[in-house]
Amino acid sequence: MKRVLLASVLVLVASLSAKAQVKNSDFQKLFDLYTMEDYAKCAYKAEKYSQKEKYRRDPEPYLYMAMCFYQAHVQPEKFDQEFDDPLKDALKYAYKFRKKDKTGELYDANRELLDKIREEALSNAKFYFNDSDYRKASSEFKRIQKVIPDDMNVMMMTGVADIMAKNASQGERLVVIALDSMRAQDARNVWEKDDVTHDIMIKGFVGYTNYLSEVNRLDEAQEVMTFARQLVPDDPTLKVQYKKIYAIGPKDEEE
Repeated sequence: MKRVLLASVLVLVASLSAKAQVKNSDFQKLFDLYTMEDYAKCAYKAEKYSQKEKYRRDPEPYLYMAMCFYQAHVQPEKFDQEFDDPLKDALKYAYKFRKKDKTGELYDANRELLDKIREEALSNAKFYFNDSDYRKASSEFKRIQKVIPDDMNVMMMTGVADIMAKNASQGERLVVIALDSMRAQDARNVWEKDDVTHDIMIKGFVGYTNYLSEVNRLDEAQEVMTFARQLVPDDPTLKVQYKKIYAIGPKDEEE
């Protein structure tokens, strides 16, 4: 994956270069440094731009900082210094970039590149979740969602992590928001699969319905699973979970 990334980066950033020249020719320097793989200098100059009053509202420097810190994560040998958590820094600057990219034009042009950052961060978050470190997983998921606040898949998984971390009220609040949004999108026929976070959504449905069944809210678990199958009818994991939830009888009958 790391080897493929650089090639994709060079293609994706090409559109950014044209936009940067139109907005401010100074940003061409960042593009040149990045394509020459001088990531450390690129990040340094991008930070300097962001600190100047003239450029503080421009999103491009933050995009380059996000890209460079991502490279520090996947290609640390390209940097003379070591960073404690370059992926965390990449997410931080990606978040700042999104806030300053008011029209979303630059985000749309570079979404595939930013998705690489999200994918790597999601891998970390899933690791913590699978390792039962639910508080850490929740923290990582929340950091990822800052980059795309309307990503309901990540929001639902954040809620499930919170529930598993014994913060059920906060977790359920997030899951309900996510499910309501998904239902509304489905009702308007505008729901679309997000390839980056789709498996997180599946994991969220399984985790949440397991929780509901464990606290004897079986009707709710069945309703959520019915909706999940309606949303993604061919997913094998959801098919298994659907059968599992509907095979569970009320606890008073089991006892």
